[in-house]
Amino acid sequence: MSAVFAVAAVLAASCATAPPAAPPSQVPGLVVETPRASATPQPLARMRSVGPLGTGFAASGDFKGSGKTEIALIQDPANDHGVRVTMREPSPGGEAFSDSTWLTLPPGTLALGRAKFAVADLNFDGKDDLVALYDNGENRSSLYVFRSTGSSFEFGDPWWRSDDYSWSRARALLSGKFSGTDRDTLLVAYQGEDLDLRIHAFESNGSALAFGGTQGVYDSGRGQFDAARARFAVGHFTRSGGPDQIAALYQYANARVRLHVFDPSPKGLVVTSNVYESAEGEYDLGRATIAAGDVTGDGRDDLVAVYGDGDGSARVQVFDSGSGFRPANGWAGWATLPPGSACAGATAIAVGDWNGDRRVDLAALVPGDGALVHSNVLQNQGGAFKVASTSEEPLCPRWPLTGMPLAGGPVTRRPLYVKIDNNAHARPHYGISRADQVYEWLVEGLTTRLAAVFQSQEPNVIGSVRSARITDTPVVPSLDAAFVYSGGGPEELMRLHYEAAVAHRYIDLSPGYGWGYRVGFREAPYNYFTTYAALREALASAPDGDQPANVPAWDFLPPSSIDPLAGGFASSIPADTVTVPYRGGFAVRYQYDAASRSYARYDDGAREVDGATGEAVAARNVVVIQTEVHFTTDYGLDPAGSPKLDMKLTGTGHGVVFRGGRREDVIWSRPDVVDVFTLRSASGDAVRLAPGQTWIHIVPSDWTIPSQ
Repeated sequence: MSAVFAVAAVLAASCATAPPAAPPSQVPGLVVETPRASATPQPLARMRSVGPLGTGFAASGDFKGSGKTEIALIQDPANDHGVRVTMREPSPGGEAFSDSTWLTLPPGTLALGRAKFAVADLNFDGKDDLVALYDNGENRSSLYVFRSTGSSFEFGDPWWRSDDYSWSRARALLSGKFSGTDRDTLLVAYQGEDLDLRIHAFESNGSALAFGGTQGVYDSGRGQFDAARARFAVGHFTRSGGPDQIAALYQYANARVRLHVFDPSPKGLVVTSNVYESAEGEYDLGRATIAAGDVTGDGRDDLVAVYGDGDGSARVQVFDSGSGFRPANGWAGWATLPPGSACAGATAIAVGDWNGDRRVDLAALVPGDGALVHSNVLQNQGGAFKVASTSEEPLCPRWPLTGMPLAGGPVTRRPLYVKIDNNAHARPHYGISRADQVYEWLVEGLTTRLAAVFQSQEPNVIGSVRSARITDTPVVPSLDAAFVYSGGGPEELMRLHYEAAVAHRYIDLSPGYGWGYRVGFREAPYNYFTTYAALREALASAPDGDQPANVPAWDFLPPSSIDPLAGGFASSIPADTVTVPYRGGFAVRYQYDAASRSYARYDDGAREVDGATGEAVAARNVVVIQTEVHFTTDYGLDPAGSPKLDMKLTGTGHGVVFRGGRREDVIWSRPDVVDVFTLRSASGDAVRLAPGQTWIHIVPSDWTIPSQ
């Protein structure tokens, strides 16, 4: 590695009080440039930024190598793991942009939900590239580089790969000239166990990336730094020259934020704490997105934040490095974005000079439906931003399993996949009305069992909880969920617990975590219950249970959609009554109610009502997946001597989607068990669901699903 990062050190915790940093001239290994007055305005320093944009990303950088800044939109417009990169270049006046396509990758190439992006020049040709840290599953990770040619991106084999690097623990991918040379280094803010932040370094040789080792260039020590509470940016924050620094705004439980600056040294990164601290109760970092740029023009980078409010408006704040990072113009900031033009905590910030006046401008971007992007262009007027907004309807982040507004909720909250008995003695089900999704599975004897998935809502009582089946294992990984069950066959549990290809794909919550209890109003084995609070407590103590989840989203219509034929339903037919022909005692019927735009569910003729709340089930969608279902003795027999069932849940097959009182026959596809089902009509259009609860039935491919 380079001279500045020659020695990795365990340094003082950034959350503790650290000694004052030495003046730049006294820090070994740093070459500090003193700004010199000039009658000719100097070009702006390199400006880069990356931020999530819905299910994709927006990145800014000098991708053409011209000394100017462009915006790259990285999207999956067809929701089929194909990637399109659109280059957005500012017009001469800087208020409008023109788009051109720089890269199109075929379906099945990359799932953007399993990527983290940065901007860096990794082949040293003066043109910024895109780099993605990618989750290959089972603790396998890769670094892909999208090489810029100046007019397109080239994509190929990964520049680095590992079979033992947890992508989910990599909280941020950063780039900058940290080593004192003119070459970019990649850094990963990596969350170790017990709130131990390590920062790992990757150096490029122009065609590959070398990993500097797990000790890294910074180690906070245990219990010191929760990277999920931090927002990172790269720039020159406490000086105008030398290697780049990292700024981390950190959120404390008392709604206080503190700024820490990580500065390169021969011993790794040295932390300067307490650079800035807000008052108690003053700032909610969860409502902000952060970027860096010399907005005030004093030669040092400031932090800029888009701070969203509940009505979709936002304040654009400038943490002024020249004034101790106190917010310039207070929390009101330099500009206000109008209602309906921002997403709290999820507005991508692109940094650049859009009109060529050598001032740092911004673009605050939020996703619209599909590949649409709502853009707020902010031109720097010196002490304020002039705002120009486009007309696309914003579609702020939604819960991935329901499509309902996130409303500030933790989208990385790990879902709970809870096995629930469906025997007549186990009805009514408790907590079922609060589930985001409910799967109904065929089990031995051709009876059925449910699996309720909870993420966006918090039920109180859940029950009754029953045993696992091998058919659960191909679905739980696509939810990044905690698998909650009570027992199972020994052959099944052996595979669930010990086979790496299965056990490492979700968090296991067997009853050994002490979350369950027996109720007195039902006979065994239908009386094992739990509570949502007990499951969350158990999850906190499970291995990796405290890590944020990355839940792939199903494809939902916008909440404002009222066209019954939208979202792939052009060839649909009316269907108010739906029957799923399970065996006697388990037959299911759905009845559509136009007033509520939902489906009432009937089990063996009885209306499905939540036993905990008395609330009737009102599903917005019913999805039927038809596939190969076969008997097997590979996992033993049930206590009655019946063989068990296995199902094929990857590849392609036929199915049916019921939505809005209509039926659309579909073709489903699913490349891997970590992917959700992609649904398409016979004409190839994406079939989208209505926001709300979905019931999913996995049935044999030769079954007929009657409707009328």
